[in-house]
Amino acid sequence: MINKIETTLSINGVNYFVRISGDNSNKQVLLLHGMPDTGAIWDALTADLVSQGFQVIAPDMLGYGKTDKPADPARYEGERVLADLIEMMGALELGVCDVVGHDWGAYASWELVTHVSEAFRRHVAISMSHPAVFFSNLHLGTLRDNWYMYLNTQEAAVDLYTLDNCAFFREFITTTHPEIDEVCERLSDREAMRANLNWDRGNPLAQSYIAARLGKLQYPKITVPTLGLWSPGDVYLLEEHMQASGEYLEADWSFQCLSSGSHWCMLDNAQETNRVITDWLLVTDSA
Repeated sequence: MINKIETTLSINGVNYFVRISGDNSNKQVLLLHGMPDTGAIWDALTADLVSQGFQVIAPDMLGYGKTDKPADPARYEGERVLADLIEMMGALELGVCDVVGHDWGAYASWELVTHVSEAFRRHVAISMSHPAVFFSNLHLGTLRDNWYMYLNTQEAAVDLYTLDNCAFFREFITTTHPEIDEVCERLSDREAMRANLNWDRGNPLAQSYIAARLGKLQYPKITVPTLGLWSPGDVYLLEEHMQASGEYLEADWSFQCLSSGSHWCMLDNAQETNRVITDWLLVTDSA
């Protein structure tokens, strides 16, 4: 049986719920989920990593699960979330660790390994490319693909998405989520749905596009070895963006496309996803 501790940490005025699994504090992995999930999305990967001698830290990200859900979208702004995560790592007294991110969690993990590289040994980004690629490598297709991110910023979106047991949300927003009933059970609560949307509201696309066009999105080369993981059934983000992310690496870069899986490959292709991540961490660790 896995040794598991659940705790709540007060971080910059917000209560964060955190799961800590495994005993080996000398070999730690931080798992960061994205929209519209909780830290529980990593349960299968956690079991595999702990069986290989890792200790796993999986928080519910801001606005999700048992973590607080601030009403102000500004509280979800990228720099503030990163400050939370850095503070959390300090509060947990983490050593130099690995980090795995998915979706918005991968946005956070890219920023972490860029700006506090000394805190990390290895990095896995699932689905989400390097932020500079996402905001700069634009064409009409990418803008069309991001239509839901614009809709998410409209005030009536909470009403629309929670209506009729989240019918619109199920049909058009999270069409391929393997556990949509669990998601809608949580997000049918208006406070929870608003918090979910606040990630897009607190980080508006237009603002980032302006920064990119003015040349203000300047990123130093990343010195943390990184694996970019892609699933062919992802209907939200682009494989070409993930492949281009290697341009921002000074350290080793590896890209791998899974044989199958939706945007939530850790759920509907858990065996391959977990094997690729675990094997990559272990091989790199022994190199």
